[in-house]
Formats: sequence, C-alpha cells, structure tokens
Amino acid sequence: MCTRLLIVDDQASARELIRSFLTIPGMMFQECAAGTDAIAAVREFRPHWVTMDVKMPGLNGFETIKGIKQAYPEARVIIVTSFNEPQFRDLARSAGAVGFILKENLLALRLLLEREAKDAERNASVPSAPAVPEISEKPSSKRVLVLDDDDETMRMLRPLTNKGYQFIRANNGTEAVALHRKEPFHVVTIELLMADYNGFEAFAQLRREPSPPKFIATAKHGWAAADICLKMAKQLGAHETLAKPFPAEHLLMAVEWVLK
Repeated sequence: MCTRLLIVDDQASARELIRSFLTIPGMMFQECAAGTDAIAAVREFRPHWVTMDVKMPGLNGFETIKGIKQAYPEARVIIVTSFNEPQFRDLARSAGAVGFILKENLLALRLLLEREAKDAERNASVPSAPAVPEISEKPSSKRVLVLDDDDETMRMLRPLTNKGYQFIRANNGTEAVALHRKEPFHVVTIELLMADYNGFEAFAQLRREPSPPKFIATAKHGWAAADICLKMAKQLGAHETLAKPFPAEHLLMAVEWVLK
C-alpha cells in the first residue's frame, strides 16, 4: 500500500521539515510552493493527504483548499501552520479541511499516517546485518549504536571506550534495525539530519522493536529547523537530545543519564 502526500508551503525549509518528519515506509511525496500549483497537481498526483500552509503568496491556504476539493474531492486536507489563531481553525473547517495542527506538533499526523501505512510496513523486509560493521576494539557490557553519516563523530567517541562503552556505527536505518535485531543495544544515538537519510524513519522503526533501546537524538547546528527537529524527537519519545557540535563528554553524560 502506498500513501500519497502532497505538501503545500511557500517556504522550502518548512516543506523539508514536514517531509522529513512524515517520512515513513510506503509514503510517496510531492511538493508545491503555491496554491495554484497544488490545485493543478492534485488532478494527476491524486493524493490521499494534503498538508496546507495558511499564509502564502497568491492563493492563501483556505482558498487553495476549496480549489483542491473541487479538483479532487477525495483528498483529505489538513492545515499545518505556525499561526495558532482561533479564526483560522474556523476558516479551515469551512473550507473543507479535516484537521488543524501546529508545525511544532506533527506527532499526531505522523501516528495517523503510520497506522495507514501499516500494511506496507508489514510487508517490508529487513536484510541481515552487514558482515563488517564499524566497531570499537574494546568489548563492553554497555552497547551504544551510533547512526550517523559523519566520520568525525566516531573518531570523537573512540576515547570513550575506556569509560566502559562499546560504540558500533550504522550508516542508515536499515543497517541500524538489522544490528539491533541481531543483538539489542542499550542506547541508540540518531542523527536526525543526515545528508542522504532521514533519521526520523529509523527512530520510528527501532521504537517498534520488541526490546526498544533508549534514544538520544542529535541534529547538526545550522541546518534548517534543527531545533524544531530535536523538539519533535523529544515528543516522539527520545530520552535526550543534543545539538551538534558537542564534546564527547556531553554524549557520555547523556548516555549515563538515560541508562539510569
């Protein structure tokens, strides 16, 4: 089963944030920066869901919803905005939106989409663990999985093996899930804003494991909406969050904290 989601927002950083946070198995995306483009797109893309901003150049969100409902009535439109105005909620309802949420609280929508994509996720297969993962030389009773695309992160962590921790690296979510299923980890650190991978997807997969680990979410300082991503990770259940760059000792303190 494939769920099609159309993201309508005039700000590229907002579209990136929504797409990153709502990326789950079985999801297909299309993006539009203007209401007129969105109305034209729904005829061909035929989305199950549409996330709609309120304030945009040209057609505003409420006008765009009316146009979308005329072009493709089956689309379910939900307002995703930073403006918590009571009149906006009334206007959204009148235009035909099925919901209204703030951008910093996308958890409810993600959970709904996860339920809709349940069949697709059930059929998804995870390959066996890679034969040669990057692993610290010193064995330890406390295993920490590091999901990160930055080589500097592992170099920074190597001295901490003397503190009684074993750090193993994964380069993507599929590898992380496979390693955890082979031998569960106590803690998993997840970089949310990797260049070629969405950390939120791995977060969701590992959270559903029979023996889920403790989670520490990290995000590169300076990326668009890094602070918001860390806040959302906390809402999803991350036990601790860290903004990069940070000293190795800060991660060690976070690991010790979540293991208490």
